[in-house]
Amino acid sequence: MTRPPILRMLGGLAALGLLLTGCTQPAASPSTQPAEQSAAAGFPATLTNCGRQVVLDAAPERIFIVNNDDVALLDALDALDLVIGRTAELSTGVYSSEVEAALAKVPLSETSKGATGGSVISTEAIIAAEPELVLAPESAVDADALKAAGIATYSPPAYCDDASDSPQGQASFDWVEDQLTAFGTLLGKPDLAAIKVAELKAQLAAPAAAQGTAVALYVPTGGGTLYPYGGPSMVTPIFAAAGLENVYASADERVFEVNLEDLLKKDPDTVVLLYSDGTPENAVKNFTGVNGVSELSAVKNKRVIALQFPFTDPPTPLSIKGVGALTEQLATLS
Repeated sequence: MTRPPILRMLGGLAALGLLLTGCTQPAASPSTQPAEQSAAAGFPATLTNCGRQVVLDAAPERIFIVNNDDVALLDALDALDLVIGRTAELSTGVYSSEVEAALAKVPLSETSKGATGGSVISTEAIIAAEPELVLAPESAVDADALKAAGIATYSPPAYCDDASDSPQGQASFDWVEDQLTAFGTLLGKPDLAAIKVAELKAQLAAPAAAQGTAVALYVPTGGGTLYPYGGPSMVTPIFAAAGLENVYASADERVFEVNLEDLLKKDPDTVVLLYSDGTPENAVKNFTGVNGVSELSAVKNKRVIALQFPFTDPPTPLSIKGVGALTEQLATLS
């Protein structure tokens, strides 16, 4: 969640400072003046996010990221150089070497792990980093406390605590466009966002030939509990583009718990295991160790594969890249 540089617009502020001290400032060159005027015209910017208003008086120059959900969006808009703090290492094999190198320069804050595996960091630690914008799941930070400290917070809409604040209906690749557009507003780069949207649309080929039904599952370490992904998950359009039909596409929850009996009744042709840590082999081993799953047709026919979670949710350019990653894996199946 890669992506042509655009100038950050500081000319207006610099000119104001010089005028206040009695100095003169040369007029901006024709090549930079329109871009500066465009950036200034976009602020203050206000977005509705997870039921609250996110207000930025100017394009942020210091961004703190909790987890890595929005890295692909920042990369697409050439904004990784704005990241001054982070809480988690990148998943290997997902991001380009350029992205990995850029974030390797950013200090990694000391955190603990939450119940779902995400980072837990104190509000004080975030404030101490002096960011202007925090990108984090709503449940991971105290947005009100950060707002009181003059720091704006934006959360992936797919992860809003109240599902009614998340995008409604069945997921589509339009949700990636919506997020790029929102980040273009946040960062003062609407023109670049529009360019990236057009580029990503061009990457979406016609759906692959039908390959039957499938389920995307998260299985916690140790197994026993199965969590499929429903219609509001980006799994659904990714599956469709790869020629698969999500057996839980009619479910109105992004992710939920299901019993084995229900999964056996649906008996998907393919099982796609989503994982964030460890290896794909470990993910498959963890799943096949769950009592009863050996009765699934996908297990009997050896159609169980593992896909790194960042290729799916939340909607980012990685969701589109995920189609190719999934298609490559499907090609290895008999």
